[in-house]
Amino acid sequence: MTARDPEDLEALLGQVRFEPRASLGPEVLGRARRGEAPQGPARRGAARVLLGVLVGVAALLLWMVVPHGRLATVDHCCNDLDGGGDADDGLVVVSRGDRDVARLRIYEDRDRSGSFTPGDPVRFEQSGRMALPRDPVRAESARRFCCVDYDGGGKSDDALLVVGVAPDLITMATVFEVPDGRGAVPRLH
Repeated sequence: MTARDPEDLEALLGQVRFEPRASLGPEVLGRARRGEAPQGPARRGAARVLLGVLVGVAALLLWMVVPHGRLATVDHCCNDLDGGGDADDGLVVVSRGDRDVARLRIYEDRDRSGSFTPGDPVRFEQSGRMALPRDPVRAESARRFCCVDYDGGGKSDDALLVVGVAPDLITMATVFEVPDGRGAVPRLH
């Protein structure tokens, strides 16, 4: 029987039964103390079956827990994101497919490489859920940049909102999707 979907795999795993004999624990401990390795085809076969079952259970649990989709990292450079007048700012967005933005970083491309490098100062960084800053938001400007593929999803349906004080203070930023150009749905999670 082969498992085609999670329900089949769960039913298959539910049929597996292990019933070690009473002396197995002390026997294994004694052999381990003596430095004895398992021998014989039956023991190797049982160990392989057990290892296969454990790997299968771990894979199933991982599949159920981890969000699906690949992580995409997109680096957009160079624009005037902070309102300082120079097109020397870049944006790095790490997202899962075309759904969730996991990390957003705005940097100043000081070395003029056209991408984020270790020497570039980070002006703003956020990961996880979107949150308002603790201090009152200082803002002289709110700048919106649309419509670009910031999340690596393949469509130019994303916008960036940057709030801050020129020339280089960014107090808030978020990437959001503009579906069919009809409105904005915040997407930083």
